[in-house]
Amino acid sequence: MEVKIAPHVDEIIRALGTTGTTVNQAIIKEELARLLEFKVPVEEAKRSLLKKYGNIDLPSVKKLSELGAGERNIEVTARILEINTKVVGIKEQERTIFMGTMVDETGARSFTAWEDFGLEKGDVVKVTNAYVRMWQGMPEINFGARSKVEKLDSSALEPLLSKDLERPVLLAELKEGEPAVHTVIRIMESAQREINTKNGPRTIVTGTAIDSTAKLPFTSWVLSPELTAGNTVEIKNAYMRSWQGIPTINMGEFTSVSHSETPIDDSDIARVMDHVPIRLDKITDRDGAFDVSIEGNIISVRPGSGLITRCPECNRVIQKNICRVHGLVKGRNDMRIKYILDDGTGALTVVLGADLTQKVTGYSIEKAREVAGADMNLSAVEEKIRGKLMGLSMRMRGNMTKGEYGITLVASDVEVTEINPAAAAADLVKEIEGAIHHSPGQGDSDLW
Repeated sequence: MEVKIAPHVDEIIRALGTTGTTVNQAIIKEELARLLEFKVPVEEAKRSLLKKYGNIDLPSVKKLSELGAGERNIEVTARILEINTKVVGIKEQERTIFMGTMVDETGARSFTAWEDFGLEKGDVVKVTNAYVRMWQGMPEINFGARSKVEKLDSSALEPLLSKDLERPVLLAELKEGEPAVHTVIRIMESAQREINTKNGPRTIVTGTAIDSTAKLPFTSWVLSPELTAGNTVEIKNAYMRSWQGIPTINMGEFTSVSHSETPIDDSDIARVMDHVPIRLDKITDRDGAFDVSIEGNIISVRPGSGLITRCPECNRVIQKNICRVHGLVKGRNDMRIKYILDDGTGALTVVLGADLTQKVTGYSIEKAREVAGADMNLSAVEEKIRGKLMGLSMRMRGNMTKGEYGITLVASDVEVTEINPAAAAADLVKEIEGAIHHSPGQGDSDLW
């Protein structure tokens, strides 16, 4: 027991010494041994003693996939996959921050460094006293002046290697933060564009990929001639990162991109291209969905629909021309609808902008102003919209995201439809019967 705990006792004594606290080594050894005898994990036991005698905390060592919003004093070891600079305004002063992606064997996460730690792409670093905040609905690592960043030898972290998968993963199955992604996609569209990075301008490739299950955006940090519209390519060692709430395929120097021996043809992607509505229970468990179609009934029109006022600087919805960021402003009118859509298998919030609001209700911004003026009340527009839409069936297309406000689809198109209940029920029965028929290892006796 003494041999095992001696290094931990020394670590506690050293940490306490940095605060000027002196504790008898025998006491620390005795209390640590007692905690371990009660099956307290060693890191938790050390943290408890440091808190007790020195009111200090050891950092919580985490893997990237374990990070949650609001965590502080964490330690992560990861490889820098990409890093770019951005100039932001803080307290009326410009400041350069460093943003990018880091990865370990469990996942990929965005990070923001508020100081220049001299980070370069490919560095393996141990970051201590970092914290986590939510950015676009996903955990992001933040570290700055109070953090310690130690560059390690590249061997300290295994190279990012492709998973040994029997089959490539379908796009609908990919989730934000996954490392070492192996998939086969057809390039729908791609284009080169220039961005500013820490080391100056850089050309990247962005576009849209498709397979038989879904469409997703992609970004390649390496110029690959294979990423041309119409090509079917096999990608190994990519990673997933969320952009504006949508899981996005990212390819870097560790990624291999090659022509697939089995092309994805038009018949394979016909259902996705035709925008056949997807049942909500098929997409609400995803981290996000790109350019999907859904259909259902409006069961609630949410407050804040109708005629609204936005800040001309940041586009936030404001009240009485007061923006919480820019103070007193001259607001501009806009229109939107927020409603809850239910298709019998799930529900989500749908947001329509001004053009689509006019398309389904006939209310332009000018007409809404007239209604609000006549009633001397902005909520009059919301009530009239609620009366028009409640109970209607709608089909819409757009991007679905998950965030602190729940599951939301921002529509790019919408139309009023009529759902055939009998046909919908028949499709559901057929699917259930098919699932029972194809259940593995199920004998006849299991059906009774």
